[in-house]
Amino acid sequence: MSFIFKISPFRTGFLIIAKIIDAVGGLAWAFIFGKLIDQIGKQMTSQNPSIESLYPFLGYIFIYYLFFEGVFSELYWYCRRSLRYISKSKIEIIFYTKLNELGIQTLEEPEMQNRIKRADEWLGDSLYVLDSIVDTISNIFLTISTAFILYKYIPTMIPILAIYSVIRFLPNRYFSKQDFKWRVDNTEKSRVIGSLIRILRNTNELLEIKINNSYKFLDSKVKLFYEWYNNGFIKIVRNTHLASFGLGLGQNVFGIVGYFIIIKKTIISHLSVGDMLFQFRALDNFTNALSSVLENITGLYDVAIKMVDVVYVFEAKPLNMEGKKKLPKSTKPPEIEFQNVTFRYPNSTINVFENLNLKFVSGENAALVGHNGAGKTTIVKLLARIYQVTSGKILINGIDINELDIEDWYKQVGILFQEYAFYPSLTARENIIMGNPTSKFSESDVIKASVNAEAHEFITEYKYGYNQIMSEQFEGGTRPSTGQKQKIAIARFFFRNPSLAIFDEPTSAIDAVSEYRIFNKIYTFFKKKTVLIISHRFSTVRNADRIFVINKGKLIEEGSHKELMRKNGYYAKAFNLQAEGYKEN
Repeated sequence: MSFIFKISPFRTGFLIIAKIIDAVGGLAWAFIFGKLIDQIGKQMTSQNPSIESLYPFLGYIFIYYLFFEGVFSELYWYCRRSLRYISKSKIEIIFYTKLNELGIQTLEEPEMQNRIKRADEWLGDSLYVLDSIVDTISNIFLTISTAFILYKYIPTMIPILAIYSVIRFLPNRYFSKQDFKWRVDNTEKSRVIGSLIRILRNTNELLEIKINNSYKFLDSKVKLFYEWYNNGFIKIVRNTHLASFGLGLGQNVFGIVGYFIIIKKTIISHLSVGDMLFQFRALDNFTNALSSVLENITGLYDVAIKMVDVVYVFEAKPLNMEGKKKLPKSTKPPEIEFQNVTFRYPNSTINVFENLNLKFVSGENAALVGHNGAGKTTIVKLLARIYQVTSGKILINGIDINELDIEDWYKQVGILFQEYAFYPSLTARENIIMGNPTSKFSESDVIKASVNAEAHEFITEYKYGYNQIMSEQFEGGTRPSTGQKQKIAIARFFFRNPSLAIFDEPTSAIDAVSEYRIFNKIYTFFKKKTVLIISHRFSTVRNADRIFVINKGKLIEEGSHKELMRKNGYYAKAFNLQAEGYKEN
């Protein structure tokens, strides 16, 4: 409520006031209409009927329709619909902002993933909370005002209808709990199916699925899940409405009893037809308003349970607490040292590293090599502070990386991940400048970065050049090849020009000739920077100042290419095996 009120105080306040006026205004209309009926009855029995006597009542009805059904109604729906649009976008923004604050390690927790999924589904209910509270407030006013009217005519009906409404409310609450429990208990299964649906929607993955004739296999898993999942909901819904129907009959009986009492008093006490109609309206309003209050409470109770997940996400703290130290300004690029580093991933019992020690000297071009799963990419993630070490220290210019202000540290770092980011809805130029979007730059800076990444030639061949949208799924867009995407990502890295440059398999999808030229430019361009290159291709790292060989989470060799070849150890044997493979090809 506080969040929505901050979005638009006027709209939120007006919704509440307009709804209350509308609820009470219905009674005013019933009163005026009753008096009009009585006046019509008098004129019908009068020897000198006068149509003019009806004008004031018709005028009151006109004023009622003008303000309540006209001005107030239109303003109410304007505020409600505009607030819905505004709040939806604001909620989306505040949600992804919060996820960004939590960090990768926190977000990868399975329980957090389940909470996020449910919170994302139920965030839209936040406006439903406003609607329900507004309806509840207006119906409370209507219940109280009609209770005073009924107390004058049929006071015995008030406690009877009130008690029965509460009895009718209890099953709704019970089935609401069942509905919520069914959702929560099956969140993990639902998340798995959601992942399959995203795969079936992805055009790149769909191609392989069709070729392998595996579409029906995945499709059947989705359909079987939803058949079972929806049947559970249908059972709850069926039981809810069966109970509602049975109890609703009882409420109708009490309503008819109330009508009978009013009719009886009208005949015995010689009340007017208008008074009778007004009492009918008051009885209906009391019953409906009281039922609506209890139904809204049920709905709010349901939403309140759901909002537990929303609150959990918004109140969650990052597992990695941020440091506050700034890196002292220096003309030298950073020096990095791993001291007795032990690390294992969250929810894992296996250590990736145990007491790992290595040092990247300021200004050197270093390389990490080793087989898949050796721990090379994990080193990059630790340097990016995606995760914190289990024990030991990573020192940046002698300062523990955990003590550094993360934003300050990121100003020094550029990482081209193996699974690099690509922005298909942006242009080629925008994809490149994403490397440092807040910097001042010229077109020549973009072109220079593109040339270094061997991307300029094919970008200029696009219909719109650097203004080309990078996906055929958007109007005027094109589909770059996997190698072209990687070259644009590398161009983004050259554009960033960081003090610490980390490349994780940067040319895996690029042809050998382009790869050779790109690496030569990397070594030249980042000559006075600290560079760390990870690659499976030993030919791409042979020119590094120092090569670190990682195997099963341990540093087993280090030295220049020539030094390692003379040792005739793991590196030399792996290099020769790859070289033989190239010769055979």
